[in-house]
Amino acid sequence: MLRTLISRNPLMPMLKQTALITGGTRGVGKEIADMFKKRGYNVVITGRDTNNAKLIAEEINKKYPDKDGIAQGYKLDFTNMAGSRKLLAKLEKGEIRPTYLINNAGVLMFDNMRNITEKHLDIMFKVNVIGPMYLTKLCMNDIRKNNYGAILFNSPPYRIDNKTKYLLPYMQTKLAQTTFMHSLSNLHLSSDVLVSSFWTKYPLMTDAIISRGIGGIEECMHPSILSRTIEELLFNTANRVYYNGKVILDDDFLKNQNIDVNQYKMGKDVPSLDSLFLKYLKNNR
Repeated sequence: MLRTLISRNPLMPMLKQTALITGGTRGVGKEIADMFKKRGYNVVITGRDTNNAKLIAEEINKKYPDKDGIAQGYKLDFTNMAGSRKLLAKLEKGEIRPTYLINNAGVLMFDNMRNITEKHLDIMFKVNVIGPMYLTKLCMNDIRKNNYGAILFNSPPYRIDNKTKYLLPYMQTKLAQTTFMHSLSNLHLSSDVLVSSFWTKYPLMTDAIISRGIGGIEECMHPSILSRTIEELLFNTANRVYYNGKVILDDDFLKNQNIDVNQYKMGKDVPSLDSLFLKYLKNNR
């Protein structure tokens, strides 16, 4: 069983508390897992492949051998809940009690309504909508009992722009997650429990951008820009409850914290996420 030690000062390191990160084996999720382990937390890393999740957990443990807390890897595939029972059962029984739940996993699809299939819709809604809701249900009572922690979602602000119109129905599933976040934030889990979303203004050096040919590395930010955003929000913001129910944009938030975002640039001129996506979508429609 993972150990938990409660501390309610947001500016103090909270050793041996637990952070559960979905989609934690690469990209943004891996950077977030790394950040929590570096701070001495127990970290639960999830991914669709059990062995890969365990390998990443082992890698992070070896990276910070002098830090408290243990990283563990588990299979979590919202399209295969039966195959994910080991982790889900531990959450249901209270054998793992997250202080922080980071709903980072997501699936990006470019199929539009003309050629979308039932299978595609099933995957998108299970991963982007149903999964985060169900996982939150399993974790929220323990977080509320702890009277401290956070439930964060990797989902965008409400804005029906041209990119959103092209990415139908993908963006609708992500906006559904944002709607859930807004509703959840009004449940008043505790005055010290933060519920919000995080999102990026930039293309990130992840498989979603690079492997799909949406942009090159030089057009991206390093994904650690989002882990830094979460770190600043949770540990260096005295009035973090101000952000309850809000979507936090990395660029705006970090600049407000007097942090230079240029350090995360992988190239000289990094475009906005919206402009890069829109260019790609127009060229491929």
